[in-house]
Amino acid sequence: MTTDVKPLSLRVDDEGELTVAVTADPSGMIAIDFGKPVHWLAMSRQQAQEFALLILRRSAARVMQVDFPDLPG
Repeated sequence: MTTDVKPLSLRVDDEGELTVAVTADPSGMIAIDFGKPVHWLAMSRQQAQEFALLILRRSAARVMQVDFPDLPG
């Protein structure tokens, strides 16, 4: 994900930045690890697109070689 993203402050219970790791194990299972319990998350449209592309890249690598372009900007 983007490293220059500032935390969103949409609610009073917002704890700020969240670490996200998306991995695939040898069986093809995709794991998304936030590093702590997460009740909700919010992100900009661009962050959501980057997150979706990251998941697609991890999942597609097990089935076929697919190149997803980076988002402009």
